[in-house]
Amino acid sequence: MAIAVSTDSAKRALLDRLIDDAALFPPASLAMRPALRAHARHKESAYWWIGGRFVVPASRLDEFAATRNGRDAIDLAVVLDAAALGARGDTVRADLERVERIRHLDGVTVSSFEARLPRLTLDAAAMQRIVADIAERYPTGDVAFWYESTYDAGWQVPPATWLATLAAARGAAPPNLTLGAKVRCGGAAPAATPSIEDLAAFIAAAHSHDVPWKATAGLHHPVRAQQAHGFLNVFIAGVALHGGAIESAAVPEVLAETDPRAFVVDPAHIGWRDARLEAEQVAAARERCVSLGSCSFDEPVNDLRELGMLS
Repeated sequence: MAIAVSTDSAKRALLDRLIDDAALFPPASLAMRPALRAHARHKESAYWWIGGRFVVPASRLDEFAATRNGRDAIDLAVVLDAAALGARGDTVRADLERVERIRHLDGVTVSSFEARLPRLTLDAAAMQRIVADIAERYPTGDVAFWYESTYDAGWQVPPATWLATLAAARGAAPPNLTLGAKVRCGGAAPAATPSIEDLAAFIAAAHSHDVPWKATAGLHHPVRAQQAHGFLNVFIAGVALHGGAIESAAVPEVLAETDPRAFVVDPAHIGWRDARLEAEQVAAARERCVSLGSCSFDEPVNDLRELGMLS
């Protein structure tokens, strides 16, 4: 499922629908009602176009249905959290059945699934079963599944290995189903935050295997500071690599950049130092560098405003 972003300007192409709303998750951990209210406010703000899907665990879908008021359109990314217990297909199917109970609600679209399945990195057959389960329920209409591999002070399996498994499964998936990777960029424990080198290895491997990816956790601010990754660092690195403005060897340098002045985000170009991309290049790259999940919408948007990158 390719994300369609604006080509009116390079800035718009980079930021269009970039931030998925993960307010239900730590550290914000909002209750369902205030999270839904905040999501509705974001959609009415001047920067509504930066916002993406509302992220909800499958285990809380009944609560979502009971809490939601009105029939305003809402696009959900569902985290298959029962599946986190293992890579058994039955847990995935149980979560998908929960989704079936809310898909009929007026205005509700479920267009994205996410899961962290520890054993799946070594089991292509399990991946194929999950793809088949989703495809059976979504024979038409765009839908995506994002797989997250385990990271704990290092990759459990090298990105080049598990992304090759995803790439092979992508080749066999139906055309309406996007199969992609999810990378966690932070967490409560220091070991959950990938090093610059390990994150760069993921971005480079995703590019070489032509696997779309999204990011989550820790990307609260645009530019790297105090050992925390910046979302401009991450996405400009990915977009510039995909667009041919940098080579893989330069990705760690982009991720390590701490000077906001090194980044360009304006209508004519986005870029890092001497690397520049125009709107159509950025839009094409966003089909592979898709989105980030953030428990705050206001924080990253306000930071961009303070940097003068949003008018």
